[in-house]
Amino acid sequence: MDLKEYVKQNQTVMQFVKDVTPGHIDRYTGTLDYATARFNTILLRLSEDPLKFDQYRQDVEECFNIIQDFYKYTLKLISFHKVLRPLIKLILHIKGIKDIPKIRFLLDKINN
Repeated sequence: MDLKEYVKQNQTVMQFVKDVTPGHIDRYTGTLDYATARFNTILLRLSEDPLKFDQYRQDVEECFNIIQDFYKYTLKLISFHKVLRPLIKLILHIKGIKDIPKIRFLLDKINN
């Protein structure tokens, strides 16, 4: 996948974060917002240097999949029944601790 495809496919996540009522952003939507902003910064930096994009292609794909997965579980949290919400919150918490920091680490690697 090239950089334009990542941006196009990430539009739904950015629109979801944008549509959340201001003042009602919870920690999951906020995490998604920060992760998407960092991912867009990564894409911007890599668009300036195509050789770096080739070097970090697998990491970018992994970060993209992390964001999409977190987004899907956030949608499930909103739409599923109250009985299942604690389980989905636990899954989101684990993903937030284990996977989301990989996006920040990739941004730090690219900036240095």
